[in-house]
Amino acid sequence: MTERTLGRRSLLATATATTGSALAGCSALFSNDDDDDDQEQPADSPTGRADRLERYPRLRVGAVDDLSEGDVDTFTYPLEGTSNFLTRIDGEAWGGVGPDASIVAYNSLCTHMGCGVEGQVKPDQEMAGPCPCHYTTFDLSKGGLVVSGAATTDLPQVRLEVEDGDIYATGIDGLVYGSRHNLRDGDPIETETED
Repeated sequence: MTERTLGRRSLLATATATTGSALAGCSALFSNDDDDDDQEQPADSPTGRADRLERYPRLRVGAVDDLSEGDVDTFTYPLEGTSNFLTRIDGEAWGGVGPDASIVAYNSLCTHMGCGVEGQVKPDQEMAGPCPCHYTTFDLSKGGLVVSGAATTDLPQVRLEVEDGDIYATGIDGLVYGSRHNLRDGDPIETETED
């Protein structure tokens, strides 16, 4: 029986042809052959609606005089079903508003596995947590910084503004757990329009 060996040139030619074919196949997967690149309509959202927010709305979420130290109020923002909490902590906070910069708001879902932390907010200790699922604790005075536990990402902070004593949500810093984009994975909340 004659044993055939593959020469160096034949090996290189075969390897080059195989690699070239594989790369050609991969490029076909990632190319964008849409002829209509000037689409005005956004792609459908997972909810089947094409109308998504392009920027964060401005929503009144409370009043400075109505929020006492230790209070925790909940509100939905920027999409239906996106729960957040508003509180006044003991001291000054990063991104805090009000006379002593102690009013803050955060998304209610732990960034580890999405369990709700709104029932674990302790304004007098400037903490949210421990999360009931895996015990992550967040520092509300330092932008929702992870203090301990399984989460590796800070709690998303809701940007706030104060105007004439009213507190307004104007955006979210950080990605809400379970979202690909904070503005596009659900139905927008109803907001009052300003004339």
